[in-house]
Amino acid sequence: MRDLYINTLVYKKLLDTGMKKQSELFADVKRLGASGIECRREYFLENDKLEDLQRCGEQAAQTGLNVFYSVPEKLFVNGGVSPELEKYFREGRTIGARNIKLNIGEPKGIDKVGAREIACLVDSYQIELTIENDQTLENGRLNFVSDTLRLLNEVCIPVGYTFDLGNWLWLHEDPQAAAKKVGALSTVFHLKNVSSSGGLHTVPLDDGEIDWRRAIRACPEDIPLVMEYPIDGGEAIGREFNKVINALTIAREGAKS
Repeated sequence: MRDLYINTLVYKKLLDTGMKKQSELFADVKRLGASGIECRREYFLENDKLEDLQRCGEQAAQTGLNVFYSVPEKLFVNGGVSPELEKYFREGRTIGARNIKLNIGEPKGIDKVGAREIACLVDSYQIELTIENDQTLENGRLNFVSDTLRLLNEVCIPVGYTFDLGNWLWLHEDPQAAAKKVGALSTVFHLKNVSSSGGLHTVPLDDGEIDWRRAIRACPEDIPLVMEYPIDGGEAIGREFNKVINALTIAREGAKS
């Protein structure tokens, strides 16, 4: 079965109220039975200091959880590589990250010099790098994402792709059409569901408008899946987690038959 991660956004209420820090969530995620945890950079920012990074690295070693690192910043700035990129890699190394995810930014004009710069960082830090379709007009339209992935392939830039299922609806794109067009290129799958009732917002998986089970089947079977939406309460988190486990088990058994 593919690896199932928990993005710390699942615990949004606890983090927003200061009841817990990200380093204090590792034990909860471990007890849940997840393969790993995806930490978010915005929750490390405490008085402009990344004070919880080291504690997360310690917890990663103690719990044995795999770690991903979500950074809400651009990978490409005006057709070049972000000058902050190595800083994000250093932070990722501190928390023991296997993968760092950034927004796409402005890739037009990126060349082999930029490709070598990224390749050197990926090789030096031994951390994978991915880009994501986010909820902005700049980074989230299907044609733009598809064109960007094609460009990165042409320039041979070692960057993977995080397919975020729910974000498409914020751009009035069809998630299933997106899965069909770029799903096969994804290296990580961000799972959420969305309702438009009263304005777009995430909801429990079976309460939304997306056939999330179908979308999962459209993407590679062996890529990590990350639950990334707020869930209120430990029991609800357990129910949602088991729902995904059951769906993955059925999909795996169906593939074997």
